[in-house]
Amino acid sequence: MTSIIKVDTLQKANGATPTAADLGINTTGTVLQVVEGEYNTQTDITSQSYVDTGLSVTITPKFSSSKVYVITNLHTFVNGVGIIGVNILRGSTSILETQGSSGYQDNSTDVVSMTKLDSPATTSATIYKVQVNHYAASGTMRINQLGGSRITVMEIAG
Repeated sequence: MTSIIKVDTLQKANGATPTAADLGINTTGTVLQVVEGEYNTQTDITSQSYVDTGLSVTITPKFSSSKVYVITNLHTFVNGVGIIGVNILRGSTSILETQGSSGYQDNSTDVVSMTKLDSPATTSATIYKVQVNHYAASGTMRINQLGGSRITVMEIAG
């Protein structure tokens, strides 16, 4: 047996017109939510192994078929010589790494920007975070000397 429902107008309880999201419609490619994290504390990094920067964000995808687009901007400074490595993780899993992404000379500043389209396949709260290291280093690498760092995640309907 099939049923047909015909209506002239749909309204929310407050009288507003419902959106596709209100009706539970998942339109592929649509941005469903945007969450931003920031870390503004100036922090010295001397480790040649990856260490957490304090830059992270949590998103709870609405659909397991969604993609998550990750954008990071990390403000860096080196008062020696070295190469900066940056790693983006979903939980404890690396999803994008730039080993030796940038070589620096004394007193160099830069903004390391990275993007990744991830497929977490979950509707559970998911943490994305940024780690750094200072390869072949002399001196100290510092983050956030000249500004704060950001990580933005966008859920894209799949």
